[in-house]
Amino acid sequence: MRININNEYDKLKSVVVSSANYFNPNDLALNNETIKHYATKKKNIDKQLILSEQKQFWDVLKSFGINVLTANNVDNAKGQMFTRDLAFVIGGKFFISNMRKENRKKAINGWTEIINQFTSNDVIKVPSDIYLEGGDIIVDDKNVYIGISERTTMDGVNFLKKELGEEYKVIPLKLKPKFLHLDVVFTIINPSLALVYKDGLEEESYKLLEKYEKIQLKESEQFELATNVFVIDNKTIIMNFNHKRIEKILQGKGFNLILLDISETAKLGGAFRCTTCPIERQ
Repeated sequence: MRININNEYDKLKSVVVSSANYFNPNDLALNNETIKHYATKKKNIDKQLILSEQKQFWDVLKSFGINVLTANNVDNAKGQMFTRDLAFVIGGKFFISNMRKENRKKAINGWTEIINQFTSNDVIKVPSDIYLEGGDIIVDDKNVYIGISERTTMDGVNFLKKELGEEYKVIPLKLKPKFLHLDVVFTIINPSLALVYKDGLEEESYKLLEKYEKIQLKESEQFELATNVFVIDNKTIIMNFNHKRIEKILQGKGFNLILLDISETAKLGGAFRCTTCPIERQ
């Protein structure tokens, strides 16, 4: 299988997803602000609704001819549907993350059949003493943005610099404390345009994004994961149907928008981008 990711917006060819069949709404790990919010409000999370949202999303991907690779479920592994965190591709290299939360580490075992299709020299495993998660990685040509967060450390930045060499510029972006991963406050949707929640980044890190025109998100939009859209190609974006203000802005810029409901999945702290791990774009 070909591995090739050079940015966030070239035409998607293949992607890894994982079913929410493993999920037990009565066994939630309260490990992010979104889950804590809904737990405090005593609002139940509906597994069947999440499965329905997944099917609708995957059917759209398949309708575009995208190869949707489904990882196997793993017993007693949390967060398996959020495949973005478990691994990431830069250029022709497939990196297996080292997850901060012990209860998420086993989920990558469900990818064995997929990873075995790659050339072994192209697979790089992050060492066990370095924390680096895929939700903190955003690739834009030879620039690789990496979120310094609760889940990814400067050791992860230094590891990636060493592995990628001088061909790439690795740019650390420091998140403010309550934000889990970079892609919940910043997403690139074409070479010059990004969705950004400014208050999610430290000021000096925000200044590093000056090359992009920015669609600024409101606090309520960020909480509903409005940055966490999924780009199929440089003109086509899948986004949650209820972000009408952002929808109008993107339509005005000529994007073809596919509006889906992922609001139940988002209660667990991830949306379209979080639930996908692209393997190849062309």
